[in-house]
Amino acid sequence: MLGHVKDLGEDATQKDKVRIYRTNAKYVTSALSRRFQVTTILTHSRNRQFYHTDGADLVGLLCIAKSLSGGESDIASTHNVYNTLQREHPDVVQTLATPNWYFDRKGEVAEGQDPWYVSSVLYTERDSERVWLKFDPNNVTSLGRYNSGAGAVIPALSEAQKHALKTLDEVATRLSLHMILEPGDIQLLANGHVLHARTAYEDWPAGSVDESGRERVRRHLMRLWLAVPESEGGLRTPFFDSDVKKRGGIQVGDTAPVCPLDAE
Repeated sequence: MLGHVKDLGEDATQKDKVRIYRTNAKYVTSALSRRFQVTTILTHSRNRQFYHTDGADLVGLLCIAKSLSGGESDIASTHNVYNTLQREHPDVVQTLATPNWYFDRKGEVAEGQDPWYVSSVLYTERDSERVWLKFDPNNVTSLGRYNSGAGAVIPALSEAQKHALKTLDEVATRLSLHMILEPGDIQLLANGHVLHARTAYEDWPAGSVDESGRERVRRHLMRLWLAVPESEGGLRTPFFDSDVKKRGGIQVGDTAPVCPLDAE
């Protein structure tokens, strides 16, 4: 799937509806997350997103235009993070590997599915000890409509899970590589093996022009999600679609693909 990464002015505090790549925001603490008492989890991450992975095997970014400031890339090796956690925080590894994490589908629900799914954060490849990670905390901390109040139908985050969130991000931050993508640069990541984040950014004001009098282009990247099934050398995942040609990603029923020339 090829798509646009661009600030469309959407409200990033509406984490149950809005995808953060459609905003210029960092990780956002909303009223929902305050109810979870996870406000303090990312105080050290004020200027960037939480480290996460996307919904595909390979994730590519092509920089078309940079912002006025910020919007830079941070990446960290999942394996380095895992080995460090094993040495320093084995309890966190246990928590991340336990399949009791609830993830928000954010309205992308096919017939017969719950609006959430349950999984772990850390995995090993099937019939192997090779570790990989699949995680986006915005899909964990956006479930207040289901896990709080009198009508709660799923459990809220445990204290161990809150601690694991904080520790995972701290270790990834310490081990990260900072990258600045210039127009024309491409970043291609093995999604299960590399965590990524971006810094918050400020875009060019409307009507801004460059030294030649041409209107400046606001920050714009193209993002590729690429599936790599087992038959093409992909990881042997524990999921039912491990060797399906279009494994992973998001497909809701018979929703037809679209190809807009710009973000919408």
